[in-house]
Amino acid sequence: MRRKISLFAGCLLLGITTVVAQKYEPYRNADPKELVKRKDLTEQQLGDIQRYYQFQLKDTIRGAELLGLVINKYPKGALARLTTFHKVLATKTLEEMTTTSEKFLETFPYADWKAHPTDQEFIYYSIHRQLGAAYMDTRQFDKLIAFCSPLNFKTENEIYRWNIMRAYVFKTVGRDTLTRMSTALINELIKKVNDRSYEEAGVFNVEKAAANASEQLDNELETHISLLYDEKQYAAAKEYFRYRSPKGTYGTADLNNKHLDILQKTGDQQAIQPFLENCVKANAMTAHMFETLKSLYTAKDKTPGAYDKYLASLKSVTEQDELKAAVKANLTNQEYIPFALEDAEGNMVRSSDWNDKIVVLDFWATWCKPCIAAFPGMQMLVDKYANDPQVAVYMVGTMQTGNYKEKSVGYVKQEGFRFHLLHDAVNKKTGEQDQVFRTFVPFFQSSAIPRKVILKDGVMRYTAEGYSGSPSKLVDELSYAIELLKAEK
Repeated sequence: MRRKISLFAGCLLLGITTVVAQKYEPYRNADPKELVKRKDLTEQQLGDIQRYYQFQLKDTIRGAELLGLVINKYPKGALARLTTFHKVLATKTLEEMTTTSEKFLETFPYADWKAHPTDQEFIYYSIHRQLGAAYMDTRQFDKLIAFCSPLNFKTENEIYRWNIMRAYVFKTVGRDTLTRMSTALINELIKKVNDRSYEEAGVFNVEKAAANASEQLDNELETHISLLYDEKQYAAAKEYFRYRSPKGTYGTADLNNKHLDILQKTGDQQAIQPFLENCVKANAMTAHMFETLKSLYTAKDKTPGAYDKYLASLKSVTEQDELKAAVKANLTNQEYIPFALEDAEGNMVRSSDWNDKIVVLDFWATWCKPCIAAFPGMQMLVDKYANDPQVAVYMVGTMQTGNYKEKSVGYVKQEGFRFHLLHDAVNKKTGEQDQVFRTFVPFFQSSAIPRKVILKDGVMRYTAEGYSGSPSKLVDELSYAIELLKAEK
């Protein structure tokens, strides 16, 4: 990260020198001592001349002399600030970086710059980011909390994302301590979300900056709510849902599932059905959420078929139309190389035996987090077509290492999924466990997983990469593709 910052600063300087080269040609032979005495030259102009000497004329002697004179004349100025920043970037150890960063902020206070902002915001953003990470790494948690208070949303959000979120995911900090830190920072972010700190010419206009800030806050709120949920602080977690954006309120299936559990545990029964109805409209539902909604509805109306009509009426027509259009765009008609793979019981499954059956393949790996995240949706699909002889679903473990068969079978059994597992074969030329997946890659023009493929009559008819994050949306996507193929004559 620090090397990228250094490269950015260097590129910025070179860009500036190119622009000002011709403008400052009249000062080619000037004496630096005389230049700093002139009252008609501002600090910025002197800095431009210094860069002109240093980078255009390659006159390092005069460049260094003028640099020292300008810094001496303007010890709190922009050139002094940038030069000191470069010294921070040049530090070799965490301790040295921390000390020089703190000294930088003492010499060039953020509050002073904020009162009269210049184009050097990137300096403070960089200093604060790396100093925040240093406080986290050295477990100076109280210092980190106090340190973040005066920062703008953009900077503090990055500190939260890089430190709190990572500590939560990788369990590097005790939950009590992390909850305290997260609460302090998230409350600051909620207050600052509308400070317009993401606005930047050529990058984010007013509308895009606001949308980005809203999305970032949603992300951090998800981490904070999940942390409180894990700590069984259900009442506290419930309060933070009201700060999520209209787009983010119902848009994440996993968080929606936690929200449902929180409503149940806090005894807010009246809110559950309206909440689930909104989640259906957002198409961000889990199997448990569907079961709960069905139970609530059928307790009032047991008329055959009534629940299905009710459920269909809740779905967003626009969202469904967009999903169907995306499915149609991913339809294809490619012949594939027939294959045979071993399943979890040691039996060989041959593609040549499928004939006109519609077969869904999900290429996945135990190391692939999006693959694993999609499993609840795939289980819903398996259950939906469990009694349909025309449809089969196989989970194909690929690109794994070591005892990959044991890894795949063990994980699926441990998590309670009921899948028909297949093990991709080992490529004899490369030794990699991806023999069948590699035969499909030329069609995808991508080797990323998760990768869904639907086969029929010896032809690949549908393919899609990635996972949206919603089990219900994944089921709708693959179900629509399946039904389109079933309807073919």
